[in-house]
Amino acid sequence: MRLAQRPFERLSRGAGLAVALGLLVVSSTAFGQYKPEQILKQRPTQADVEVDEPTAEETPNCQVKAFKEGGYQGVCLYAPDGTTPLRVWCAPPPKEGARATVEQIRFYRDGREVYRDVLGKEARWVNAGGSRRGAVDKTKKIVAWLSISPEEATAEIVAALATNDFERFQRVALTSADLQTLGLGGSLAQEIERQIAAADADGFAKLAAALKLPADVRWGAFNGNRPATIPAGQDGLAKDLTVYYNANVVVVKGDDAAQSQQLYVGDLVKVGDVWKIVGLPSGEAFGEATGVVSASSVFFPAEGAAVAGAEGAGNAEIGAELTAAYQALEAASPTEYPALCEKTFNLLLTVAAQNPTEETSLVSQAADLAFSGVQSGLYPAGAEKLAALADVYKDSSNAELKAHVRYRQITADYYAVVQTSQPKPKEIANAQEKYAEDLASFVEEYATTTAGAEATLSLAMNNEYMVENDAAASYYSQVAQNFPESQLGKKAAGALARLQAEGGELKLPAARYFGGGVCDLAALKGKPTVVFCWASWEPDSVAAMKRLATGGALNVVGLNLDAMPNPEATAEEQNAFYKELVAGQPWKNVCDPAGLDGALATALGIQNAPWIILIDKTGKVVRSNVTSVEELESFLAEMK
Repeated sequence: MRLAQRPFERLSRGAGLAVALGLLVVSSTAFGQYKPEQILKQRPTQADVEVDEPTAEETPNCQVKAFKEGGYQGVCLYAPDGTTPLRVWCAPPPKEGARATVEQIRFYRDGREVYRDVLGKEARWVNAGGSRRGAVDKTKKIVAWLSISPEEATAEIVAALATNDFERFQRVALTSADLQTLGLGGSLAQEIERQIAAADADGFAKLAAALKLPADVRWGAFNGNRPATIPAGQDGLAKDLTVYYNANVVVVKGDDAAQSQQLYVGDLVKVGDVWKIVGLPSGEAFGEATGVVSASSVFFPAEGAAVAGAEGAGNAEIGAELTAAYQALEAASPTEYPALCEKTFNLLLTVAAQNPTEETSLVSQAADLAFSGVQSGLYPAGAEKLAALADVYKDSSNAELKAHVRYRQITADYYAVVQTSQPKPKEIANAQEKYAEDLASFVEEYATTTAGAEATLSLAMNNEYMVENDAAASYYSQVAQNFPESQLGKKAAGALARLQAEGGELKLPAARYFGGGVCDLAALKGKPTVVFCWASWEPDSVAAMKRLATGGALNVVGLNLDAMPNPEATAEEQNAFYKELVAGQPWKNVCDPAGLDGALATALGIQNAPWIILIDKTGKVVRSNVTSVEELESFLAEMK
């Protein structure tokens, strides 16, 4: 089986090697003695490393080959299709036939090295894996960072707080010894020393308990002013000092971007190649944010001082006003909606200006609201609002927010044309062309932002509609590499696997049909099979598929994409919901309460309905992206 037809499973490896490194030796005359299973026993020494690994089915088809390159010799593990998921490197032996202990193990993802263990010395994240370098001790534990970016340093802070790991926090916390290295003295050094002293184990534990970060919390984004350099001679500095002041990060619960808020990091200082935090961060209990967080920079008290929220009573009044505005929007008639939408949009921006630490969330909500109004056709003026908002943030250092607003503006500009009363075909064509051009430019500039990933997925799907599968695969691969842990990245990886399944067999995660029975595509060989991804918002496609499925010449496996309206619904409520939804259908369905974010939809990279995968009677995928039942009929006719 070609690996392209079944991609590597992505594993987050735990710390510690599975076998003693002393047993892994390489003889220059016996490279072929190693089997893939032996090579695969080697694990990254650090826990947060995601690498490729062949499935149990693919492992015997991998190849172990010897190599000599750049002063090293060793063994290299190749996947069945020739990509390289893992390499074992060795120091050159002293003479021909000698045995050499492993010096480096390099791990790969999507054909590129992402992590390297320099055994007994350091752990390195490279390429799309990151830029960190950590010195390790004999137990393979990181004892100090040799190099770490501000984004990665703040991710370490989030992880340390989530697990109450003070030792992990200390590795990215400024110390008194660092002040000497930086040449800091006088009153500035005294104030920083005070903050360092307050960042002790007790203070850290109290903060971790107060923040109540969920177990699956993850770092979402780093927000800060552009880095500032304080020149030597100013404030008693012996040499230039580079800092971020009043920085904050967005923390997210799992893959649910809706459950997020900001953690105020404060000042970060560059010590050599390592970014460190001054003192402790601050914030509110997760899910209980009011926006009242004091923010002040020790380096720039005048420019950096701010209160990230209104005072208690005022903040409560603003919250109540926003709640009332949204409630009024939900109940508004089409004629009332434009004025209420504009009022709520302006209110969100006003509150954002008063709450700097909540700016990303509030401005994003405003952009989403305006876009939703344009998309629905109820608030066409939202396109102009978004254009003005994008202009405000075009020079912002907050890349995530700038990208989010710009993406909403691009899409709103398109809908502003197609949602007008009786648009002309030429106008629609011009709008589509401009949208595609703007989107392509946008993803090139903002590929590493969340909005950039969303836009890239949209471009990929558009290419699939045009049967430009190579271009679509390239876009999907980009998102999968940039966002491997996020739902967007997993969705992109699923779409890529689906495209690569053409000509081979489609592999699905284990699933059961609603009402009972295992979903097993292999058991349906003998006549053509379609995986029909459908939703109640596309009733015409369901009706057309019912007609086509009648007669028994075709196997239909339904994948329903309707999410449960109430995420807290009981099993009985879920059963009643789907029972009504699938009533009268002549095929079995897999129903997932998570809908488009469910396991099967993610594994297949499905973003919309209807979406159809056509499989021939031998079990081979003919087309992985049939987008209508009418198109399916033409393919079925060709197969006869």
